[in-house]
Amino acid sequence: MARPDYIICLECESEVEDFTWRDGEIRRAACEICGNTDPDAFSLPEDFDQDVEDGEDSEAEEDEEYGESYDNVEDEEEE
Repeated sequence: MARPDYIICLECESEVEDFTWRDGEIRRAACEICGNTDPDAFSLPEDFDQDVEDGEDSEAEEDEEYGESYDNVEDEEEE
């Protein structure tokens, strides 16, 4: 795999261009925004896009669950 132009910091979701790429993986990286330097806490852009798409569904489900539980609290207060 060729070296990507940038990677994504999983801590703050910033694009990072300061990284070392060797043998198809991130060896060293430094996020200028949050200071993250853990190579395992970065993602390739295409992998990050997939994770974000997967996460959107679970966030919607969490919102629905929260809304339902919030509705129950209001009902209890009225009684």
